Amino acid sequence: MYKDIISYELAENISEDQLVNIAKQIVTDWMKKLPGFIKWEIHSNSDGSFTDIVSWESKEAAKNAEKEMANIPNANEWYGCYKAGTISSKNVTIIAEF
Repeated sequence: MYKDIISYELAENISEDQLVNIAKQIVTDWMKKLPGFIKWEIHSNSDGSFTDIVSWESKEAAKNAEKEMANIPNANEWYGCYKAGTISSKNVTIIAEF
């Protein structure tokens, strides 16, 4: 399994509920249709920031999804949730699970 881990702060005047509702819409309208998509988790951090973990069947599936990002319905609404300059990301691959 391959995971995208994205950390960020919410834009001003964006609530946690708004973020979750927009994310649900993105999953329903776009992500569930992508080959290899498993799930998207949104975590709140103790410092008020957020961390998303998006799980994919493979690195190739995740990279193909990146190529499809131009086709996200209502993308501006989704991107508007994030405070500019606060987004960071990394990728991890499970090598063992206990």
